[in-house]
Amino acid sequence: MTPDTAPRREIAVIVPVHNAAAFLPDCLDALAAQRFDDFCCILVDDGSTDASGELCDEAARSDGRFIALHQAQSGVSAARAAGVRRARAEGAIWLAFCDADDRYHPDFLRTLHTAAREAAVPLACCRYDTFTDPPPAESPAPSDYRVLRAPEHLEALLHDHAVDYGLWNKLYAAGLLTEAMLDNDLAYNEDLLANWQAFLRAPGCAFCDFAGYHYRQHADSASHRALPPQSIDDQRRAATLIRSSVPDRWPQLQESANAFYYEKLVYLASMILRRSDADAYRVHLGELSIGITAGLKDPQLGRNPRLPFAIRVAAWATVHTPKLWRRVCRTFLKDRQ
Repeated sequence: MTPDTAPRREIAVIVPVHNAAAFLPDCLDALAAQRFDDFCCILVDDGSTDASGELCDEAARSDGRFIALHQAQSGVSAARAAGVRRARAEGAIWLAFCDADDRYHPDFLRTLHTAAREAAVPLACCRYDTFTDPPPAESPAPSDYRVLRAPEHLEALLHDHAVDYGLWNKLYAAGLLTEAMLDNDLAYNEDLLANWQAFLRAPGCAFCDFAGYHYRQHADSASHRALPPQSIDDQRRAATLIRSSVPDRWPQLQESANAFYYEKLVYLASMILRRSDADAYRVHLGELSIGITAGLKDPQLGRNPRLPFAIRVAAWATVHTPKLWRRVCRTFLKDRQ
């Protein structure tokens, strides 16, 4: 049966896979256990050199809901875009994403799908939690939800950790996301920018207050990786693009986006200062310091009423007491050192 003649699927779950053989079986088991029948799972093997490709093929052979695609290594964004293209060929009405080392709650698809349809919005999301091993105990999924109407849902995307930047704790109407949004020339914060653009197109978001997505922490997970210079450039670029694309009809959202941008500068400077090899990032730190210094007295940046007090203090310390602030960062900010 070809994609053109296959039955339409209500939801397509897209899983980019690259050298994830150690965790992929657990991810696939959680997907197979979904208490929602009308979905397909598109596994996009992105040039894996371990057993991931074989695991994808085996899943497709043993369960008709799974589809295996293989491509030369092109990165997670290109893999997601390829998955979306196949989802459209499958006639999917909704899109969801899962990383190959993570797990869905068994009611993830059912709960978000019900909330989005009942609220008549093209977008739903839930909280996530983190785990190592074993997976966390599953709490019951809620029967209710809260609707974040525009621009509240955009505010939440920027500032509410429960909504978060990730693509993986959300359900999207298929027409809300385009392949160009996903493959946006960023290697870091690519999901934040894609979400911002999708949220701009949505009149609101249904928020389901439960940990529907389980994010695995391990040595190769994003929160434990080194800090490549491209990460600093991409994160700053994403924040700049967000700040420059707020619709004129939402001046309060512009204030919020300005605060988000300035907070990102301060955060990235702290990421550098906490490292033992901070001198290797002196060009990036210099550029960030110029931006932080220029914004200290700016009512849209350093004196923005939406800016948290702790960020104001950190910005001041970055500019006026850099040696002391570096010592503080090295002592108290332990991740990615």
